[in-house]
Order: sequence, then structure tokens, then C-alpha cells
Amino acid sequence: MTAGLNDTAAQRCDYRTLLPDDASVYDRGVVEGGLAPEEQGWLRQQRLEWELRSGGHRGAEDLVSGHSIGIVPARWAKFNQWLPFDAAATSPPALNRGEVTKVALRCRESELWLPLLVTSFAWGWGNRGFGPIRLRWVLNGKGGSPGLSSNEIEERLAAAVDALDQQGARSAYQLLLNAGKISEFGPAFFTKFLYFASRTGQGRCPALILDGRLARQMRGFWERRANEPYAENGSSARWLWQGPRWSDYRYQIYRTFMVRSASQLSESGDRWIPELVELLLFRATRAV
Repeated sequence: MTAGLNDTAAQRCDYRTLLPDDASVYDRGVVEGGLAPEEQGWLRQQRLEWELRSGGHRGAEDLVSGHSIGIVPARWAKFNQWLPFDAAATSPPALNRGEVTKVALRCRESELWLPLLVTSFAWGWGNRGFGPIRLRWVLNGKGGSPGLSSNEIEERLAAAVDALDQQGARSAYQLLLNAGKISEFGPAFFTKFLYFASRTGQGRCPALILDGRLARQMRGFWERRANEPYAENGSSARWLWQGPRWSDYRYQIYRTFMVRSASQLSESGDRWIPELVELLLFRATRAV
């Protein structure tokens, strides 16, 4: 099983099939209108710069898989049993998306998903100091309130992956947001978990990471279209993309826009995938 979408899955990953039937006029207009020429140009320039940093021209999947985050191993020592690196190491490792995906593959084989939760969490936090504390809250509870048992967490993660495989990313997102919620494990991090789980599956569009930084980029796209006729009676872009608990509908709109963007960018000849658009938007130091 390989990372990324195969050709058959890519054919089914069409924004027109992902766009919710109940999409608002504003959301539908932004998605169907797609990226403006200047936005496409900006993203192509960002890709070029990322390719240069990564050693030259490479395919979209390789560019995404090579995206690495620095880790301070000692901070994660209490979670060593689930991690793909040695928390006792003296030199800080860099954990990339490809390596986290390998953890997801092993989780699929074992049908145990805690290693992916912990590894994707460490990858997401990188060298920021608060990450291990937040992970302890997820696994053990917060402020004297006991958390879920490890078995219950495993069951909820497995149910989310089953929903991801059988129904798609929106259903999995909705489950972890509501009925299958894990305390202190919000969308900014459970979408990372779902994203890596989806990289090991086949036949469906990927789950995509959505956090505050990416939501601000989406708000920018919507704000730049606020004077279009279709936006006349819509809510403000700031309100639409206000987090940190975006609705499953908003998550699906986000995914649809990213799939639409990748399709547009691919028209120039270079292959683009939604994950690459997400990566470049996340890395940006300013709004597009």
C-alpha cells in the first residue's frame, strides 16, 4: 500500500462529488470559482521554493512525504513505547510525513491506533514545549479528572478509522468531534491523525489537516471574494472560519476547496495533490 492516491482514487476525488448538497451560496461560489490567477501563481512560486529546499524538482507525493518537523526526543520520553524514534537519543531527530505514514501502516496491520495518535501528535507539536503536557491530558485526563481508558481511546480511534474507510473523512471528523470525542484531542490534532490514517487507505479522497493557521488562510480566500454577488447574503468570512471546533460541514467545505485548488493547479502540467496545497499554505508566513 503506498502513500497518496492511486489513479482510480484520484478520479473519484473530484470537488463536484465532495461539495455538500446543502452548501451555502457563498461557499459554493468560492469553491466553484476556484483559485484566482494570482493565487495560483503564488502557490506555484511556493512550490518552486519548496522544491529548491528539498533538492530540486520532485513529484508532489515526494515533496509532501519529505516534510519534516524537528523533535526534542527527551520531552517525549514518557511516550517512548509508541514512538518511531528513541526518546533517549541525544541528537534531535527530524520526523517527516513519510515516517509518520509508516507508523499508520503498522497500525493498520495491528489494528491498534495509539501509536499513530502519539506519533502524529509529536510530529504536529514538533519542538514546542507544551506538546507532551497536552498529550498527557489526552491519555490520562486533566486537572484531577480521569481520562478515558487506553482501551476506550483505542476503540474510539478504531471507530473513526472505520468511518474514514467506509464513509469518508467528513463522517470520521464528525465522529471525533461529537459521539467519539476524546478529551483534549480537538480538530487541529485529530485531523492530523485522520490524515495519516487516510494516507494508508485506498479509494477515497484524503482527510486533510485543518488547524488555526490553515483556517486563517481559508478566511483570506473567502474575504477576497466577499464582494462577489454570491457572497451578498452570506455570513462574514471571519465567522465562517472561526475555530477551534469547526463543524463537519465546514471541514468538508475546506477539503472540497483544497481538492478544487489541486485540480486547477494540475492543469499547467505539474501534478498537484491536496496535501501539497495544504503544506504550502501551512508553511506560508503570510496570507496568500
